[in-house]
Amino acid sequence: VCSFNFNDELTQKKYLILQKSYMNCKNYNVVNKRNQSLSLNHGEQYCDEDPFCNYFLYNSTRQEIRLCYDKKLVLKNPQYDELWLTSIKEKVFDKLSPSLVNSQGICNHKVGKFFFNTLNEAIKDGKEKMQNFMILNFQANDKTEKKIEGYFCEAIDYFVDREGYVVFDFTKLEHPHQSCLRARKCGLRGSVQPDDSKHEQGINPGDVVEVHKF
Repeated sequence: VCSFNFNDELTQKKYLILQKSYMNCKNYNVVNKRNQSLSLNHGEQYCDEDPFCNYFLYNSTRQEIRLCYDKKLVLKNPQYDELWLTSIKEKVFDKLSPSLVNSQGICNHKVGKFFFNTLNEAIKDGKEKMQNFMILNFQANDKTEKKIEGYFCEAIDYFVDREGYVVFDFTKLEHPHQSCLRARKCGLRGSVQPDDSKHEQGINPGDVVEVHKF
């Protein structure tokens, strides 16, 4: 079951969590400690400590962690597998666009669904269509549809915690540090201060100026 939380204070996560999902990791190291119970947190710890680790697989039944080192990582919708969990570093997505993992952006307008074979295909399509925000669902399911589901937003009204989802900001590709995603205040909820005109109020260029809270 996907986590779905309307809490305004969303939890920071450095990894996209995909429950019941398996990616075919071609180059990996196995962590299997007989005298220690392994958890998802151990996987994040080992992957954090390894600069070449892009994502890891975790199997609680086997008590096994696979640290994955695929150099040319082509992100597709993972295979549905009840025994495995896949966790991908947020920086993998940040290389393509400012992003926010385990979060779903809710638009203030009607949207249409799109389906993509790979993450790169989705990113290319979003840039070509000159969209502001793109939301993708990487969560595997046991249905026949094996593509990545997504939609585009002109503005994001609010965010919800939801595992398997990633929000991409195409408006700040050249200035990722100014992206509204980090403060989770985009569109109607706030804007980024473009200059130093509000310096006396303690608001600096690049700061998110809150309009109202959901």
